[in-house]
Amino acid sequence: MKVVSMLAQFSLFYASNAFACLPSTDPEQVVQAQLEAYNARNIDLFASCHSADIKIKNSQEGAPDIIGQESLIKAYQFLKTAPKSFKEILENRIVNGPVVVDYERLTGLGDGRDDMFAVAVYEVRNGKIVSVWFPPTK
Repeated sequence: MKVVSMLAQFSLFYASNAFACLPSTDPEQVVQAQLEAYNARNIDLFASCHSADIKIKNSQEGAPDIIGQESLIKAYQFLKTAPKSFKEILENRIVNGPVVVDYERLTGLGDGRDDMFAVAVYEVRNGKIVSVWFPPTK
């Protein structure tokens, strides 16, 4: 009976998205939480993992920089209409102090498109992502 109760509590805890963006100052936990929120397509929860003045530098040609949480929310609206199979898979992660470097694979892009790979460099301060850099791939 105790095991069932613990499983029920765990299920409720997980279903409530309580794992995402917990008040943690551990950079790896914060970045993992935003990844889970991204894959859950929960844009508000995803944005809450970032500071109010988040700065995202995307070095891919034609990709605009994002400054501020409001701009982040607007930029990630595409998640609402992304194919159900779309998700980001963590291939590798390096953590060095407040910096987390992820090698990520985007899969399920739809229309027979091949998976895409990207490197994301996150800086986490006081439990929030304050900057992200997507280096050029070419």
